[in-house]
Amino acid sequence: MKIKPLTPVDFAASLSLITTAFATAPHTDGNEANLVAALRQSPDYHADYDVGAFTDDGALIGHALLSKATIQNSTQAWPIFVLAPLAVLPAYQNQGVGGALITYLEAQAGEDARRAISILGDPAYYGRFGYQPAANFNVQAPFEVASKYFLLRPIVEGGLTGVSGTLHYDPAFGLA
Repeated sequence: MKIKPLTPVDFAASLSLITTAFATAPHTDGNEANLVAALRQSPDYHADYDVGAFTDDGALIGHALLSKATIQNSTQAWPIFVLAPLAVLPAYQNQGVGGALITYLEAQAGEDARRAISILGDPAYYGRFGYQPAANFNVQAPFEVASKYFLLRPIVEGGLTGVSGTLHYDPAFGLA
């Protein structure tokens, strides 16, 4: 398996993969592929954070995307990333593809000045990678969500020390 940034040639296949991967997911709004398409049009889109997992023969089997976000309170804002979505074709799930994508992006993101990565997801799965409820860091979601699913992980030493506030997603998420 090889993980690398996608190129525009891969975009259609990645959107198809995302739709397939989320077709039977227990927690989905069915718009994950549309979100990725919108994030790719964002002025803050960074191609190095839009990655795919490929088999040795070049088939795309997984996708993950980091987008820029901030945690803000009334006096400060801190830059972070949001991991959304993480998608792996069903035939390749439970084989380490998702974990490899996360590890790759965390290494890439560590080169940036952002402090943490946020994700909405299964705490049992993402907890294996060090993600914890955002409430542990005094960070709230901008919408109603069970706190156990709204997760954060610092990607730099002390990245969430002194941070508190509400997560603000890229406008492509349509939450403003």
